[in-house]
Amino acid sequence: MTSDQKIKMRWKTYSHLHHPYGDLLWHLFWGIIIGITIIMAILNNDFWLLIVSFLALIFFFHPVFYEPRLMDIKLTEKGIYIDKKFYPWEKFYAFEIFDNGFRKFIFLFTKRISFGLHFPLEEFFVNEAEVREFLKQFLEEYQGKVPITDKLYRSFFL
Repeated sequence: MTSDQKIKMRWKTYSHLHHPYGDLLWHLFWGIIIGITIIMAILNNDFWLLIVSFLALIFFFHPVFYEPRLMDIKLTEKGIYIDKKFYPWEKFYAFEIFDNGFRKFIFLFTKRISFGLHFPLEEFFVNEAEVREFLKQFLEEYQGKVPITDKLYRSFFL
């Protein structure tokens, strides 16, 4: 961060509080599916299916994908820092604060055709009204425009 950027708001939060698929039934189901595809790949001499199956095995069962990550969020007049990655306000045209029933999240709509950026809003550390007023200086506020895929993602990954 450059010295001319003063932090207006800052909070730390976890990317998610718990992983929804940490239960035994989820692991048993996907273990059987992946096991069957590995056996099919070996019997059919399908090298690419074997590679994909092993990648799926890693992604579904490696604990690093289940661990919450502590995020450092900083709002400045030039943009937003999430951890040490900077996103200038010029990349976004609007924002929405939405609630998944458990936590609140800020969703930033990008100008380019890509996925939006969403991150948790920790009301314990910052006031939602203050964050909203700060963001309104740079972005338009939307209501009910967050894509259903992002809402679904955040309903699973609190």
